[in-house]
Amino acid sequence: MHKILIIDDERAARDLVAELITFYIPDSKVTKTDSAFKALEIIQTEDYDLLFVDISMPRMSGLELLEEVKRMGKEPYSFIITAHRQYDYAVKGFRLGILDYIEKPLHKEKIGEAAKLYLSKAKTDTIDLRVYDGIRRIPISAILAVEVVSQNKVKVYTSDFIFKEVTGTLAKFLAQLPSNFCYIRRDCIINCHAVTHYNLKSQVMEVFVVCENQEIMFKVARNKRKNLLDRYNFE
Repeated sequence: MHKILIIDDERAARDLVAELITFYIPDSKVTKTDSAFKALEIIQTEDYDLLFVDISMPRMSGLELLEEVKRMGKEPYSFIITAHRQYDYAVKGFRLGILDYIEKPLHKEKIGEAAKLYLSKAKTDTIDLRVYDGIRRIPISAILAVEVVSQNKVKVYTSDFIFKEVTGTLAKFLAQLPSNFCYIRRDCIINCHAVTHYNLKSQVMEVFVVCENQEIMFKVARNKRKNLLDRYNFE
């Protein structure tokens, strides 16, 4: 299921994008909102795979919204929607990691092209791990955490097994994983959906996952703690 959020202060534009994206991506759950501030509240409590963001909105622009989303540690795919033909908007958007920009007036072909581009980039259900004796293909849902071992090696924790040396960098792994994975330290990412519980000890946060029928604890860096708590909407 692809979770998609449409942010535009024009109701007609929101409704048109929602209608077309549901047509082009049938297995999607589409949410609409009319302001960047409401969008931030929604994104704080739920992970989205794709955003459609209007550039010109009252009080907070679409680009400012994307900057805030990036600060939150979330990296959904995104398109910006603009009536401007000033391409500095697009340049700023690409620096923030957008897939592309869509010019108004909106029509079926433009949204169709955007959906096709997103689907070509969207995560698959499996991931290939390059280990010492070949390739292991495993479901993404089975991955609990990925931790740095050395410059080009990581340790991958899955629900059934720990792969102690997998070729690749942490950044490359995160790029292949959906938005429910996030950094808890500079050298570790975790599947937020796999966390069974957490502890707060003074300024230290610990999260727990179950791997090989055993509970494993990961410490969360102080500067990542708020982002993780926001994802769970914990106080």
